[in-house]
Amino acid sequence: MLKVVFRYINNGSYTMTALKKFINISIIILTIAVFLCSCKQAETETENANLLPPQVTNEFTVSFLKVGKADAIILQTANHSAVIDCGEEDDSEEILQFLSDNSISCIDYLFITHFDKDHVGGVANVLNGMKTEKIITPLYEGSNDEYNNYIKAAQANNIVPIKLADNMSFILDDVLFKVYPPQKTSYKEGDNDFSLAISVTHGDNTFLFAGDAEEERLSEIMRQTNREYSFLKVPHHGRYNNDTENFIKQINPSYSVITCSKKNMADEETINALENNGSAVYLTMNGDIKAVSDGQTINVTQKGIEK
Repeated sequence: MLKVVFRYINNGSYTMTALKKFINISIIILTIAVFLCSCKQAETETENANLLPPQVTNEFTVSFLKVGKADAIILQTANHSAVIDCGEEDDSEEILQFLSDNSISCIDYLFITHFDKDHVGGVANVLNGMKTEKIITPLYEGSNDEYNNYIKAAQANNIVPIKLADNMSFILDDVLFKVYPPQKTSYKEGDNDFSLAISVTHGDNTFLFAGDAEEERLSEIMRQTNREYSFLKVPHHGRYNNDTENFIKQINPSYSVITCSKKNMADEETINALENNGSAVYLTMNGDIKAVSDGQTINVTQKGIEK
């Protein structure tokens, strides 16, 4: 189109009308191009439910912080990081310190499995203290002060949370993430059964993080995932219910972590069910836990003790 204008000028037939026509057509073409580019970008960023696990090229690390009866979990791929829950408000300092100590300057995905204070409590301070790209939550509203503080912090940092109604998949480096949201709009157990279930695949190793899921939600997760996992973050701090043993048998984890404290211990029935099913059980009340996957094996350590 520029050639046309130059031809007008060179031929001496340049007119203001022609220039205006050129500008109008250019604006239309530019608008269409921008629209197409934005659609292409949106399509690229849209999480694909049918992604396949990539080839393993690096280690993948999961760290569970000792923050009492609360969840604070950091996942690290070669070049990216994700956080699952941020414990209570007072736990945010420890989370931020861990991120700093591990040279993490940006959280790519922050998952809030549900809005109980021992999961959402530290989120506001983490958002204010660390650049965060995306927040993933279940599709419901919280009702406590910690939830309100999180909403204000998200707004202050110009982050619009993604509230999941459908399954979501994405890849960070060589790790495949699949997120399964709750299937109902109300549960008798309230917040706990709104928990997101987060499935992670790194080569032959698979990880499941089940929030605080109770009976109704456990039944959903078993249908949604329908597979075994190498590693389980045991739901609801090790609380035992009527579906616990069926859940453990289906997931069949080689390793299990329970986030608990000496004041709020896991139920013995849950620990026994896991051990009887052949799982090595780790409790965060005994210290931070680190699981490192090379795609074939998982090495779990806790304060220098290896099982």
